[in-house]
Amino acid sequence: MGCIVVKLCDPSAPDSSIRDFWHVKSVILDQADGQLDQNVCHVQKRPAGVLYVYNGRLVYRRRHCSCSNRSVKELQFEICDIQHVNSYNQFTSNCNGKTYSLKVVDIVVANGGTLMHVGFASNEAEEIGRRLKEVCIKHRQKPKIFQFNSVDVEGVEIDLP
Repeated sequence: MGCIVVKLCDPSAPDSSIRDFWHVKSVILDQADGQLDQNVCHVQKRPAGVLYVYNGRLVYRRRHCSCSNRSVKELQFEICDIQHVNSYNQFTSNCNGKTYSLKVVDIVVANGGTLMHVGFASNEAEEIGRRLKEVCIKHRQKPKIFQFNSVDVEGVEIDLP
């Protein structure tokens, strides 16, 4: 008999300046496609990985095996497409009503005609949910524009044409 040694690795952040970076146990995708007057539902479970906010997107990347050459699978959601963020002690599928007893960060993403209900299972679900709400609120705020008047060295305002 042989023995196979495998090392599961969490992906690293793409940039060292990322502040919002979390480990998740699993991901549950509850996707409904409203095409041709038919509601087709897909419920998928994804393995453990990492979740982070990068360039206006919420990104999930799964763990990868050190002996595998497969490309890293990831999910990306635009922050502006996220409609709902909350943390719960269970995830209830909108498609089939099945309940998963896990601490989850529950988000709803609307992208075009597709509505996706996603649960990120983690022991830190409350903290992740709170921080994601803050990120979504800040992302939706209009930028503040400051106007600085031209002032010379003596403190007298200069009129510009």
